[in-house]
Amino acid sequence: MPTIGLLRDARFHDHDTTPNHPERPARLEAIETLLDDSGLSAACVALDARPVLEEELLRVHDRTLLDLLIRTDAQIQANKDVDQAARVFLDPDTVMSRHSWLAAQLAAGGIVDAGRRVADHDLDGAFCLPRPPGHHATPSQAMGFCLINHVAIAAADLLATSRAERIAIVDFDVHHGNGTQDIFYDEARVLYCSTHQFPHYPGTGLLEETGAGDATGTTLNLPLPESCGDAQYFRCFDEVILPAVQRFRPSVVFVSAGFDAHWRDPLAAQQVSGTGYRGIAERIAASARDLGAGVIYLLEGGYDLEGIAWAARHCLDVQLGNPAIDDPVGPAPQPGPEIGSLLQRARQIHGLPELPEPRSAHG
Repeated sequence: MPTIGLLRDARFHDHDTTPNHPERPARLEAIETLLDDSGLSAACVALDARPVLEEELLRVHDRTLLDLLIRTDAQIQANKDVDQAARVFLDPDTVMSRHSWLAAQLAAGGIVDAGRRVADHDLDGAFCLPRPPGHHATPSQAMGFCLINHVAIAAADLLATSRAERIAIVDFDVHHGNGTQDIFYDEARVLYCSTHQFPHYPGTGLLEETGAGDATGTTLNLPLPESCGDAQYFRCFDEVILPAVQRFRPSVVFVSAGFDAHWRDPLAAQQVSGTGYRGIAERIAASARDLGAGVIYLLEGGYDLEGIAWAARHCLDVQLGNPAIDDPVGPAPQPGPEIGSLLQRARQIHGLPELPEPRSAHG
């Protein structure tokens, strides 16, 4: 059985948004309860969280953002009424409360260490459950529920410590990871691939956004129409994303695992099922095996509690080498829109070989 690390920490639950905020502690509770009850948690190696170091943060974030977060945290801590849920909104969606800055630091530090252990072949892979999420945080701005960008911090650490020469980040959150793209837009050693509903928050991630300078071609966006389901997502991976990953030949693959393309998610309109997420995870795992690359999952979005719990379980089952199981949440409605022309254009933009013509029934 593969050796998979599991990063979880009770302090991630302490990030208090608001009772009706979509990004709430119940998300982790739903996932962790299912993983515990199914025995998957016990099959993993427990990983520890630790505060991220300032030098690790400053590899991807500006000092201005770090100072803002520290200053805001100090303002909240100065409220002596501990029964009062002191909150500061950095934008209409992104909130800090008494334990938010600590939770974000612990999550980022834990994911850095998980990445190191996978890159050093101490673990075959890792599955990380942080709060708050991270992929919208840009070098200078907290946004979209995110304070700091965990996946970018961990990827930059592997490059800075010479643990990896090339890294792929696969982001299947339904929202484009604008922060991750911005951070690595001119970094030729990082391939960033994103499937996302478009137009949708944050409105970035065009097909033509491909990177800058020597890194042109290392940003790969698939902006999808709404109502795409399992079959369309499988085509995205089979025809575009994984061929690009294979050509890039990373030694580590990070997966920004947002489960908000699930058909039950309240903040989007895609139609992926839990077993569809398993199919995506199987494809990523097969590609990583071919490359000898370790895979690190980290939670981003996903706001239907039952949907994200089962989607997360399917992905961890794949990492552990477990057989497929039935999904009680049920299948997504089918079929979805035709996306063949989009995928063909993406292959042309990124110089991927033409797909072979399908064989006829007569060979």
